[in-house]
Amino acid sequence: MTELQEIKLGYTPSAAPSSILRVDTNCGPVTVTVVGDPSNDLLFPLVTLHDFGFDHLSQFQTFQNSGQEAARFLAQFRVYHVDLPGCEEGAGDISSPVPSLDDLSSIIAHVRTACSIKDKMVLLGVGAGANIAMRYMTTHTKTVMGVILVEATNDHESWTKWTQDKITDMVMKPSELFSVGTAKPADIANNLMDKHFGRSTCPTPILADSKRYLLHRMLSNGNINNYNRYYQSFYQRKPLPATAFNENTVVPSLVISARQSWRNDASVDLRAQLQTSGVEVSLLEPSPCFLLPLEEAPLECAISMMLFVQSLGIGLSAGLTPATSLDEAYAKSEKVKEMITQDPEMV
Repeated sequence: MTELQEIKLGYTPSAAPSSILRVDTNCGPVTVTVVGDPSNDLLFPLVTLHDFGFDHLSQFQTFQNSGQEAARFLAQFRVYHVDLPGCEEGAGDISSPVPSLDDLSSIIAHVRTACSIKDKMVLLGVGAGANIAMRYMTTHTKTVMGVILVEATNDHESWTKWTQDKITDMVMKPSELFSVGTAKPADIANNLMDKHFGRSTCPTPILADSKRYLLHRMLSNGNINNYNRYYQSFYQRKPLPATAFNENTVVPSLVISARQSWRNDASVDLRAQLQTSGVEVSLLEPSPCFLLPLEEAPLECAISMMLFVQSLGIGLSAGLTPATSLDEAYAKSEKVKEMITQDPEMV
């Protein structure tokens, strides 16, 4: 995070990584940042997958540093932050064909093998990363304990987004938008910002700060062409058929989406699709929240995540029972109390 954000939010830096690994995959090498005591066998594996335009730091660091609730949640895990191909700091250009989301989902299997992960994993994905996590879950179900899907979708590019992209094309030609190395970095970065935030003024200071920070990080720390490649993978996505979701391919899931998000309808639809499997799938729509739940509503997200993983049996070994670990957190937020009352299945 920038000094400005750390001072403004009053957060201490997140835990330092215990190791940073380069893992060869069918989509090229990826960087995996591991956080958590490698000698502590009581920690459960948590694999994170970021959205297009982000890397793991810009995606998750604000949430990690948001307070004790997020810290309590993360303390139960050895976290494996996966930077999708070419999205890590200082990455060079990638010349191979743009992979599909199905191709990218296979990266998780490579990470699991390279990092010697033996236990079932919890997957935490945001946006395109959530779509990747969902695809891995349906093909490697026996290796997954649960999934947390933030702003997840199982659809193709909508006509509304297609229209918005046609408007974008008036500024940036399609050949520039979808060809690596032909557009100016600032144009690609601004286009990716439009996908996330739209072209109107950000409605809250948190979103405005997030947009400035993400744009700065794209242009100063990342490879903009590779960010554009990841967006292409998401843009060209194909939804999984209804037959992909059944009791043998779906694990307990928590779907999180901001009510005002452009992905909210798709997230609600995905929850309904997952529920057809008969497996418990919970939905959190923190409000007021416009686009980025982990940044705008970290308390609600952290508490819901803790409740969710406790339903999987995680956290109880550390004394974090629902009766003792969440009372203080609930007292801090009337909104969370209302959320739990309205949806008792969350508990």
